[in-house]
Amino acid sequence: MFPFWTPVIAPVLTAAGARNVVEIGALRGDNTRQIIEHLGPGSVLHVIDPVPGFDPTAHEREFPGRYVFHQALSLDVLGDLPPMDAALVDGDHNWHTVYHELGLLRQVARDAGAPLPVLVLHDVGWPYGRRDLYYDPDTIPAEHRQPHRRAGMRPGRRDLLPEGEGMSQDLCNAEVEGGPRNGVRTALDDFVAEHDRPLRTVVLPLYFGLAIVVEEERLARQPALAAALDRVEGPDGLRRLLELGELLRVRAMAHHHTVARRARDHQARLAARYLDGVTRELSVGRHASDAGLRELRRALDALDPTVVGDVVVVGDGVAAEGAVACAHVLAHDLDRTVRIVEASPTGVEPVRNLLAELDLAAVPVEVVAADDALGAPAPAGPGHALVYVATEPEGGLRQLVDRLVGEVAPDGGVVAGAAAAGAAPRH
Repeated sequence: MFPFWTPVIAPVLTAAGARNVVEIGALRGDNTRQIIEHLGPGSVLHVIDPVPGFDPTAHEREFPGRYVFHQALSLDVLGDLPPMDAALVDGDHNWHTVYHELGLLRQVARDAGAPLPVLVLHDVGWPYGRRDLYYDPDTIPAEHRQPHRRAGMRPGRRDLLPEGEGMSQDLCNAEVEGGPRNGVRTALDDFVAEHDRPLRTVVLPLYFGLAIVVEEERLARQPALAAALDRVEGPDGLRRLLELGELLRVRAMAHHHTVARRARDHQARLAARYLDGVTRELSVGRHASDAGLRELRRALDALDPTVVGDVVVVGDGVAAEGAVACAHVLAHDLDRTVRIVEASPTGVEPVRNLLAELDLAAVPVEVVAADDALGAPAPAGPGHALVYVATEPEGGLRQLVDRLVGEVAPDGGVVAGAAAAGAAPRH
């Protein structure tokens, strides 16, 4: 609700002459401070939140007599408060809670002969407009709880997503979107349908959706409030909302880019650590020289991940080199096949055994002898992303290397290891 403060909420509260306000759901207290500062002397702000993300005593000391904090569930508090001029509803986003919050606010006002408070509700759009969220399912009566589980959501899909996908994966979300008694907007719709006096409802489909609800009788008595709602829905108000929407979009993208970059950097560090371990194990086991394996790693690291094609390791006794290539694909989660071509048929089985020993057999990999590779047709596809010639090719292996070099993709590369310096050019 915080982003709506300046263009929408503050002008509406001012026009309503609000002096007694309740905020349901305070999160980190960002909105709380600007509300109480805006209301000014002589006003009282009641704040309800069972699990505040801030220290309410700091506000109590700063605004003595004007700030009352209730660390409890809203439905346990609202019936005991005095009538409110306005209510900002942004707490537990489910039908049961919101419907009964609105009912209690109305009942308190009626009992005191006061008008219905100006109602400002957040999350009337996707995802919780038509889907319940339960921060603590045990606080919701069983008959009002939708079937739910901790899983994510995405727009346009009514059911929840598989594990690891979508928005709000760690929260208890209703299994299915839509239907009766499901979601904040549904609670508001039901309240409006049952209300016995005409209401004006303004819904802003931005930043999870904001709704403002005021009795028409009050608007007739307070033309400034009606004018404030007209401005919100008018061309200038909509232009300001477009500007707000773009600002929120850009901020979200900037945050996403920051998080994604940190995740990539973290993944790169983990991949390097894993590959260091594999290389060290292969070197200590004398499967290959440490220098040769690190040379292969440099070639693999330099390969642009967007280049389509497989990685080919060819030579005599290249089990270790093939293992490093497979480990690189695994560590960086690449969509590549590794082709390991051994000079002799007797070298094929040691390669397979080493891959199994290092838990690399799940990587898309083909292990063949040079004669079999030479006699087989060229593989279908865009070509080879990288051909690494580990040892000096002789006889039929030389013929195979020449063919492999000719099959390299336009943006791919060929690298000759130190033991095969004359086999093929580096590029």
